[in-house]
Amino acid sequence: MPSAPAIANVVNVTELVDRSRFGSLQRTTFILCLLCLIMDGFDVQALGYTAPSIIREWGVPSAALGPVFAAGNFGVLIGALFCSMLADRIGRRPVLVGATLFFSAMTILTARATSI
Repeated sequence: MPSAPAIANVVNVTELVDRSRFGSLQRTTFILCLLCLIMDGFDVQALGYTAPSIIREWGVPSAALGPVFAAGNFGVLIGALFCSMLADRIGRRPVLVGATLFFSAMTILTARATSI
């Protein structure tokens, strides 16, 4: 009776990555991740920059924008927790497409908001 075949090659991923040269794929991946991080924080930065003008133009107290700032961070928390788990279950592509559609719809609705 033949025995089970032995595994001939074992790949140590850590060593493979450490010995590989930093090429165009790695550079492109790094740049794309950097751009994603910059754009991820842009909404909070833009709101912080425009908040004084919003307060002045709309005549609202500055404390009224507190929930607006909090809602953005709360949305990131919920998205990170639940979308990552959902992506593990059903796959990354459907979650990315769904999140993009949801974000697009919410952006359009935000532009039509008449109050804080």
